[in-house]
Amino acid sequence: MIDRKHLGRRYGPFRYVVGLEDIRDFATTISGGVPGRVFAGAPADPPHPWHVDEAAARVSPHGGIIAPPTYCVRFAMRPFALACSDPALGIDLVRLLHGEQAFEYGDVVRPGDVVETTGEIVDLREKAGMDFLTVRSTTTNQRGKVVVVGTWKAVVRP
Repeated sequence: MIDRKHLGRRYGPFRYVVGLEDIRDFATTISGGVPGRVFAGAPADPPHPWHVDEAAARVSPHGGIIAPPTYCVRFAMRPFALACSDPALGIDLVRLLHGEQAFEYGDVVRPGDVVETTGEIVDLREKAGMDFLTVRSTTTNQRGKVVVVGTWKAVVRP
């Protein structure tokens, strides 16, 4: 059993600078394409133009390129990953399963944003001989607006 004394343990803050080409590559990848500017492959279904096309994004409600919602895993998952591999918790990574994740979205993410993520272990429990770990991460942008709150769950098998 993961010792409940770790409930409330915090990770971060972690800083991440969002890049335009990084957003484009991510959007291309999740659309099934191969990102890059040398050996790129076009996706079967092109990404939404607000994520890759500056002209289309400029006339959007956001006025410019924005990241796809799931782009947040690039920065928001770090506290969860560190909790799972934290030697103090003693988790055997071979026995760890990623349980689930959920996101509450706030402000859109744009190229040039500097985001900061912190995380905290918010639940530790044992059920049917397995440990359940829940980490909540909160990411804000340079304007102090919340970008995403992530809830990450892991199951550790006996």
